[in-house]
Amino acid sequence: MKAFSKRAFESNTLRVISALAGGNFLATLIGVLGSLVQARYVSPADLGYFRGFTIATGYAFFFHLGLLDAMQRLYPYYVGKGDDNRARSIAEICQAWMAGVTVVVSGAFVLMAAVSLWRGNERAMLGWLVQALAMVGFIYGGYMSATYRSGHDFTSLAKGGVYSSIASVLVLPLFLLWPYFAMAVRSGISSLVNILYLHARRPLRLKLRFAWGEWFELVKGGIPIFVASYGAATLWSVVETSLVLRFLGAGALGLWSMGFMVLEAANKVPQAVTAVYVPRLTETLGRTSDVAACLRLCKKPLAFGVPAMIALAVVGSLALRFLVPVVMPKYIAAIPTMSLMLLMLPLIVLDTPYAILVAMGKILHQNVAVYAGLGSFALLALAAINLGFGLNGVVAASLVGRVVRLVAVYTSLYRVSRYPVVAEAAMPAQTSQTEA
Repeated sequence: MKAFSKRAFESNTLRVISALAGGNFLATLIGVLGSLVQARYVSPADLGYFRGFTIATGYAFFFHLGLLDAMQRLYPYYVGKGDDNRARSIAEICQAWMAGVTVVVSGAFVLMAAVSLWRGNERAMLGWLVQALAMVGFIYGGYMSATYRSGHDFTSLAKGGVYSSIASVLVLPLFLLWPYFAMAVRSGISSLVNILYLHARRPLRLKLRFAWGEWFELVKGGIPIFVASYGAATLWSVVETSLVLRFLGAGALGLWSMGFMVLEAANKVPQAVTAVYVPRLTETLGRTSDVAACLRLCKKPLAFGVPAMIALAVVGSLALRFLVPVVMPKYIAAIPTMSLMLLMLPLIVLDTPYAILVAMGKILHQNVAVYAGLGSFALLALAAINLGFGLNGVVAASLVGRVVRLVAVYTSLYRVSRYPVVAEAAMPAQTSQTEA
C-alpha cells in the first residue's frame, strides 16, 4: 500500500486529473451557489420555457458537419504519430470552418432575437440571445477544447470554468428583481467568459486557411463519426427534452432541467477522467497500433472510477432528500428525477472505452450502439408516458437506453480484442487521399 500510494502520488496522470477535477469542483461550488439562488426565484415553468430554446440549438449543432469529430480524432492521432505538419493542417481547416459556422448560426439566432423583440416578446428575445452565445461555445469552443492536450492545457480548461462561474455569481443580485432576466444573463455571461478565456489561452494560434478539397475529405470522414457522436450526446438530449416538453409541459421540463443541473454539478470528476483518458487512448492507438494496449489503459479509470461514482450517486441521492426542501423548495417534486439522473455518473466512466471504437474507425459499431440505445430509449419513454409514469418514466427510459448502448459498445470491443487489429489500417482512408 505504501508503494502504491507513492506511485499514485508521483503519477502525472493522477496529478492532471486531480488538477482538472479540482478546478472543475471549485467552479461547481461557485456554480451551485448561483443555481441555489436561481432555484429560489425561478419557477419550474419559467425554467422549462427557457430550456425549450435549447432544442433549436441542439439541431443547429449539426452544421459543423463532423469536422469537430474529425478534429478530435485525427489531431491527437497525428500528434501521436509524430506528423505535426499534418496535425496542424487539419486544425487549420477545422478552425476556419468552425469560425464560419459559428458566425452564421449565431447570427441567425441573433436575428430571431431581434424579431422576438419587434413582436414585443422580451422573454423569447433573451432565450435566443443566450442560444447565440451557446452556439459559439459549442462550435468554436468545441474546436478549441480539442486542441487542449497537455497537463497545462487541462489546467487552463479548469480555470475557464472557474472564471465563468465567478462571472455568473456577479449576476445573482438581479434575481431579487427580475428572475427570468437574471437567469438568461447568468447563462449567457457564463458562456461568454468561458469562451473568451479559452480563446485567449488557446494552445494553437493558427492562421485562417481554408481549402475545399481538404474540407471535403475531412467531412467525408467526419460525418459518419459525427452521426454516432451526435446521436449519443446532442440528439439524445434533444429527444429527451422534446418528449418532456411535448407530452408533459414546460413545468415538467423545468423539473427535468433542475435535475440536469444537479447531474452537471456532480459529474465533474467523471468528466475529468474521460477528458484526460480519451485523447490518450487515441494517441496510444496512433503510436502503437495496439488495441490491447488501449484496453489496458482503460482498466485504471474503470476500476477506480466506477465504484467511486456509484458511491457518489448513492450519497448524493440521500443528501437531496434533506437539502432540496430547504434550499430549493419549488423543486421538491424533482427529487426522484434528480436521484435517477445521478445514476448516470458511473455510466459516464464506463463509456470511456468507446473512444477506442472512434479511434479505430469502427463507424458501423458506433452507430449500431448509439442508435440501438437511442431507439430503445425513445420507445420506452413513449410507453412510460402512455402508462402514466410521467417525468421519472422518461428519465428511467433514458438510463435503460444508455445501458443498452454500453452493452453494444462492450460487445464490439470484445469482438475486436480477440484479433490482432492493426490500427493503421483502421484509420480513415481520406487522410491519405488528402496527402496524395
